[in-house]
Amino acid sequence: MSFYHALKTAAVDNGAVINNTFNVVTTNTKTFEQLPAEQFLRPLPAIHIDVDACLDDATLVLNKTHQSVALVMNSANEPVGLIALAQLGSRNVLEKAQKMGVSRSELVVSDMMVPIASLRQISTAQVVNALVGDIKATIEADGLSYLFVQNSQKKAVGYFDIIDLVKRSNGVISTLKASHDFKDVVAQILHNKEM
Repeated sequence: MSFYHALKTAAVDNGAVINNTFNVVTTNTKTFEQLPAEQFLRPLPAIHIDVDACLDDATLVLNKTHQSVALVMNSANEPVGLIALAQLGSRNVLEKAQKMGVSRSELVVSDMMVPIASLRQISTAQVVNALVGDIKATIEADGLSYLFVQNSQKKAVGYFDIIDLVKRSNGVISTLKASHDFKDVVAQILHNKEM
């Protein structure tokens, strides 16, 4: 039985995007899971990539700007997803190309992004009272890659990134999605190992 509890989530609203920054300060007297969650809230990505951009262009932009994640924007300049450098370099790219019957160079960002519609969100009020352990429990419970945070005006202000939390905690987060056969289990294990 876990000491931490999963927070209540909701579907992400398609509101305006606001960039905020938070300073990260850790305390050596507490374990990572006992630290306030707001210290690890990442601001929304300042980098925007077109939904129809090729994967090589997206990789180049993220590498040149030293960013790990970018917002994916549609032709109406609305955010429709997130794309991470880790996703662009994983074996899932080749697997996706093979499934679609195209070459890697024919894939576009929309083929590999995490759609905003598939993500969940919590409120800033929940974040203020949450510990990192609560965020980890939420991510594990919902099988998420990202957890958005919105303020009282229903505007997205930031997100928690599973890869970031795993790296900072030197721990393990289980976000395995339900598998229907052995092939799905192997693919999920290989994907998590690469991330």
